[in-house]
Amino acid sequence: MSALSRLFHKINILYLFLPIVLYSCKTKDIHQDSILLSETYTVIKIKRISNEVYTIYASRNDTVFKIVSYYDGQNNGGRKLKKRSCFNANLFSQFKIIEKQLNMIPPCNEYIEFHGAIIGKEPEHGIDDIWICKELNGPYLIRKEK
Repeated sequence: MSALSRLFHKINILYLFLPIVLYSCKTKDIHQDSILLSETYTVIKIKRISNEVYTIYASRNDTVFKIVSYYDGQNNGGRKLKKRSCFNANLFSQFKIIEKQLNMIPPCNEYIEFHGAIIGKEPEHGIDDIWICKELNGPYLIRKEK
């Protein structure tokens, strides 16, 4: 095979794989209803699931949110949340994106594993999703509030 023939062969392979690479790098659409930005929540209760995992039940208007939070053992100067305290934070859904992408009926997926703990929805209490908050470290709000 001549050098020119090998060059054309390499170019053909490049054109074959380029669309695959570009498609695999495509970003996923994030649905707006899977992110709640900068809302104010009132703590209903806080449960320690393990040494590293907490669930914070918080309400906004008439909706209850189940928020899971990893605790690294340090409060980093954060404010400890208590029952009836208010905090402002961004929440990220753990179910809505997947359910929409796969056209799943919401009750199909009831649990997630979070740092070794199994965390479930509570449809009997109106909790149909589990939320993550990057501004929490266990029961501590580490984001500086204005």
